[in-house]
Amino acid sequence: MDTKIDLSTPAVGGFLRSASRSKEERLNPFPWYRKQLEKGAVLADDSYGGWHIFGYTEAQTALRNHTHFSSERFRNSGNMTNPRPSILNLDPPRHTQLRSLVNTAFTPKAIRHWSTRIQEIVDELLNSISINNETGETIDLVSTLAYPLPVIVIAEMMGIPAKDREKFKRWSDVLVEGPSSLTPEIIMDLMQRKQVAREEMRHYFYDVLTKSQHPEHSLIAILLEANLEREKLTAEELISFCILLLAAGNETTTNLITNFWRCMLQYPQALEDLQHDHSLVPSAIEETLRYYSPVQATSRIVTEDIEFYGVEMKSGDHVTIWLAAANRDSSIFTNPDTFDIYRSPNHHLAFGHGIHFCLGAPLARLEAEIAIHTMLQRFSSFQAVPAEWEPIISGFVFGLHSYPMKIR
Repeated sequence: MDTKIDLSTPAVGGFLRSASRSKEERLNPFPWYRKQLEKGAVLADDSYGGWHIFGYTEAQTALRNHTHFSSERFRNSGNMTNPRPSILNLDPPRHTQLRSLVNTAFTPKAIRHWSTRIQEIVDELLNSISINNETGETIDLVSTLAYPLPVIVIAEMMGIPAKDREKFKRWSDVLVEGPSSLTPEIIMDLMQRKQVAREEMRHYFYDVLTKSQHPEHSLIAILLEANLEREKLTAEELISFCILLLAAGNETTTNLITNFWRCMLQYPQALEDLQHDHSLVPSAIEETLRYYSPVQATSRIVTEDIEFYGVEMKSGDHVTIWLAAANRDSSIFTNPDTFDIYRSPNHHLAFGHGIHFCLGAPLARLEAEIAIHTMLQRFSSFQAVPAEWEPIISGFVFGLHSYPMKIR
């Protein structure tokens, strides 16, 4: 069997290589995933080195095997533009210790306590829309609801002033941004902007953390009060945690809500069924997560030589795990390229798997559920608006900068 990745395909090569995709391929990368899955579940990359995992079973195995597939991706790098270690880039035991600090704040039960406030925020955002009952109203879903909702929620959870929300969005956009091309100038400019954003965030959160007063039960208060083995978190660990909560707390949910309505308007029968039966919203959200995964890929480092599903991986090899491809694996999902809001079971990997399963998954699901339910209750008609979509330029985030739609 051919186990070499197709180097003629523009989307090959992981996060940097994805910059060479055309606009059409960014909007629809799924034919490429299908092509690679047909070639093999685990493929070598001779261009950049390392491996690509496309198969569901293989991806799930790698994600839960933190012993051989380490998240400490930057530990051997001397590149100063790499981010400082955060919980995403740590293995046990430190990962376990740090994650335990905020686990209680992100359990489904704890997150449900935010339901009333999330509903209030959704209502406030939708109240800003003036609807003409005769002709309806065209809105940009992203700027009207999908972007501000999660930013406001995570800012309030962290105890951050409302006036600083725009900074949050600007910083998180830069963190997930990928290069628009592979020219050295473009890549260097992006790396420099990322470094500036990280430094601005570090200074901002340092000021926040050193304030004498913090809202009771805020995430920042929890972190400041935490003790690990009788030791306080270091300043760098505190700041890294805040940066992670900022970025992870809004990008995924923004794209989940946007991708949901993109699916609904692309598949009108699903929307019609949903309008007749609002109880289908949770399963429709799960199918959106599978079909248009907000996070397309993640990466790991091989810790020691290992045979993995028939290939020989070497210590230090980089591995890109394509979650979006795994979620279209026909050996797991029947008719994987069909959007089916009745799909059950739906064990997608959109939020990852294993010890690094997305901490904010319950919050993202709740925000999306409340936002979608409210729109279905308030409006009777939803229509796509012809527009030139602009995909987010990123190696691992899947979404749109704006999404115009007509509501009535």
